[in-house]
Amino acid sequence: MEGFFRKLLGFIFAFCFIQSFECLNVEAIRYPEIQHIHIDGDIMLGGLFPVHKTSKLTEISCGVIDPQPGFQYMAAMLFALEQINKNTDVLPNITLGSSIYDTCRSQTIGADRAKDIIKSTLLEGAKPLIGVVGPLTSDVSISVANLLRVFDIPQISYGATTVDLSNKELYRNFFRTVPPDSFQARALVDVILHYGWNYVFAINSYENYAQRGMELFLRQARHAGICIAREAGLPKLPSENTYRKVIENTMNHREGHARVVVIFTTQTDAAGLLRAAEKSGVKGLTWLGSTGWSDRGDVTEGNERIANGSLTVGHQDGIVQGFLDFLINLNNPDSVFANQSKNTWFDEFLQSVLKCNVARNGTGSDTPDTPSCNMPGSLLRLRTMELAPIRVVVNAVYAFAYALDNIQKDHCPGQRGICEQMKNNFQGKHLLEYLKNVTFPDSAFKSTVKFNAEQEITGHYSIINFQQGTDGQWKYVVVGSWRALPNGKADKLKIKKDLVRWGNVRNEPPLSYCSASCAWNEIKKRTISKKPCCWECKQCKNYKIVFNNSCVRCRSGYKPDARLSSCIFIERTYPKWSNPLSATLAVLAGALIVVALLTFAFYVQKRKHCVIKSAGRELCLLIFIGVILCFVSSMMQLLKPTDVVCALRRYLGSVCFTLCYAPLLIKTNRIYRIFTHAQQSAARPPLVRPLSQVLISIGLIAVQLLITTVWTLSERPEAIVQYPTSFQALLVCSISAVTVAVNMAYNILLMFLCTVFAFKTRRFPRNFNEAKQIGITMYITCSIWIIYFPTYVNAKTAAWGDFINCCLYLVGGCVNLFGLLLPKVIIVVCGKASVESSQAIIEPSHEQHDQHVMDSVRNTKLVFPGLQQVPPSQKNRKTMVARM
Repeated sequence: MEGFFRKLLGFIFAFCFIQSFECLNVEAIRYPEIQHIHIDGDIMLGGLFPVHKTSKLTEISCGVIDPQPGFQYMAAMLFALEQINKNTDVLPNITLGSSIYDTCRSQTIGADRAKDIIKSTLLEGAKPLIGVVGPLTSDVSISVANLLRVFDIPQISYGATTVDLSNKELYRNFFRTVPPDSFQARALVDVILHYGWNYVFAINSYENYAQRGMELFLRQARHAGICIAREAGLPKLPSENTYRKVIENTMNHREGHARVVVIFTTQTDAAGLLRAAEKSGVKGLTWLGSTGWSDRGDVTEGNERIANGSLTVGHQDGIVQGFLDFLINLNNPDSVFANQSKNTWFDEFLQSVLKCNVARNGTGSDTPDTPSCNMPGSLLRLRTMELAPIRVVVNAVYAFAYALDNIQKDHCPGQRGICEQMKNNFQGKHLLEYLKNVTFPDSAFKSTVKFNAEQEITGHYSIINFQQGTDGQWKYVVVGSWRALPNGKADKLKIKKDLVRWGNVRNEPPLSYCSASCAWNEIKKRTISKKPCCWECKQCKNYKIVFNNSCVRCRSGYKPDARLSSCIFIERTYPKWSNPLSATLAVLAGALIVVALLTFAFYVQKRKHCVIKSAGRELCLLIFIGVILCFVSSMMQLLKPTDVVCALRRYLGSVCFTLCYAPLLIKTNRIYRIFTHAQQSAARPPLVRPLSQVLISIGLIAVQLLITTVWTLSERPEAIVQYPTSFQALLVCSISAVTVAVNMAYNILLMFLCTVFAFKTRRFPRNFNEAKQIGITMYITCSIWIIYFPTYVNAKTAAWGDFINCCLYLVGGCVNLFGLLLPKVIIVVCGKASVESSQAIIEPSHEQHDQHVMDSVRNTKLVFPGLQQVPPSQKNRKTMVARM
């Protein structure tokens, strides 16, 4: 009893609901006579199909016939019903009937036609309605689902893909035999990534399917690192001018090199965009279309050139055996349309596809220029037409049929037809539960189909390429597939590249990017747009490596490799003898050492010769040591710096000059004192004996040793690495400019004093012409030091400083060797001793030291007769000395 009242209340509510629709629509909207297809049966299925396209002017009227997929989808439902009714194993003794209406892709019309389906089942004697197949589009499906939900009528769509319909709290009665757009968005992104495109345009239609699908695509694209050059959305009823503006705005985008346009649109909008691109003379674009385009012939008709090479994503296609024959025979006397005399859908279909005129009952519009569709063999031309992926429609009908079959077998075991127990249990929520668990054979593949938890199908798409065949015919070719794998596995995309035709001369995939890849020595710097795919290439300095898109300086002691990809160890460099300059200087130093040793050996051999004796053998010995150490010091500059080598450089480099300058200072001072003292007294000046001269020289040398030792103790000599540039690592001895200056100041003082005394003795008599030799030597030495200092200070690197020091020691030693020591060898060898002995001897023999001063005075008188003896009483008077 309670169940009866519940049904009664439901009937009253449904009647009032539908009457409210009548009140709202009758006055506001008046449609022409509604065409539909009605097939009687024991159980009825409603069908909603876009047999006609949407009007370009208004939402409440229909446009022209839509042969693909609209009419084909409608025919597929008729075909599926026929297959089920012929199958004795499914629903035995039960016939499925249908009421099929045209939605014209309009939300308003679709909702009204759903109302008509419901209303027809409420009439007295009407057969029970178990569900509705359709509609195609998402926005129409939402409108219909909101209506059917009130009556608990299950709905299975064959084309609505919006993710909004996955919300089962709102749409618990909604099923679909196609995957939602979340899968399609992933498929589109995978195709883009497959071809290495990272900068694309995006255009979508106004309806829910396109807007929500584009949102999903943009989200997936950004997650995958794909940038959108420009997004554009079409209005609800776009005009040709709207399409043109969208295309122009797209092509006016100047940043980057985007050449791929992703369009998530209806087939009408896809065709409009292609027309606008064709009229605008656009070239070089590659289109990537969604399932709204798929393999629709009317999208590319007349737009073949601009669409050439396009890729689209379509629902998994397959050949449904027997459908094409069924479609061709729809005009037979025993066909469905033979009993639908007022329905002109098939006539419109034939006229659109075959470009002919239909004459039915004398009402045709035949013209002499257009062939008749009734001519023999005309319908056979339908075999060449493009077929829509009708398996999704057939599967939707199969889902209802097999769910009902399970109900019949569960409630009527061993019986045929509809038993009493089944009459009250095959509608509404009861059927809904069976649909959730039904398994049925796929109409095109040898597999079974089952709805998932969201009451939909897992993503599986065909990748379609629009191309011109070798015969010149335009066609869609399936070139690959995309499948979503379960359990979080990576989606699987397969494309047969040899089947793809890109429509360009080279038949190569186009390039679509914002910024070209940077060179190996460059990093990416974001542009003003801040898009991750757009950048400017900034070249890294040659002393930095490219790491994580940054120019990074290598740590000390390392330098970039040739590709600026990693840091490599910098080899320590120092003056090596393998270097031509080093080798030359080393050979020169060695030769000079040999010359110095030979000269010293000559001095030793001729040590009793009057010239050698007069030169001061003891002081000459010190000078020889100093000269040889100068040459040794020059070679030390060419050795690999170590702590020991650095210490030796300090000592030898300073003492060698002291050994040269100290004896020369003593010698020039001695000459100066002898003559200045001789002018005042005949007595011998103090500290003029050889021993005292040597001891004083050693004392002066000890001072330099003390200075160098203090320097060494205060600043430990060690080999360090210097980096004059990012690519050089010089192994040098650690020194500071201040300590070097202090250390060399003592030698410079000795050199200066020696030069002063040499200058003061420049006019002394010829027998003291050694003073002039010393003077010339010191003048040259001063010039060398004057040149040395600015040269050394401005040396580019420490290595060049070592070469300059090496040259200093070589030149300094050579000046002393060739200016002071070798001339006496020449005098001895050339036999001029007898001539010069009386003129040059200023140094008596060791046996006559005590008579040195008196002999000097006497020799001076003999040689210079004008020189007067100075009486003791006139010591302070100056003595006139004859000039040479």
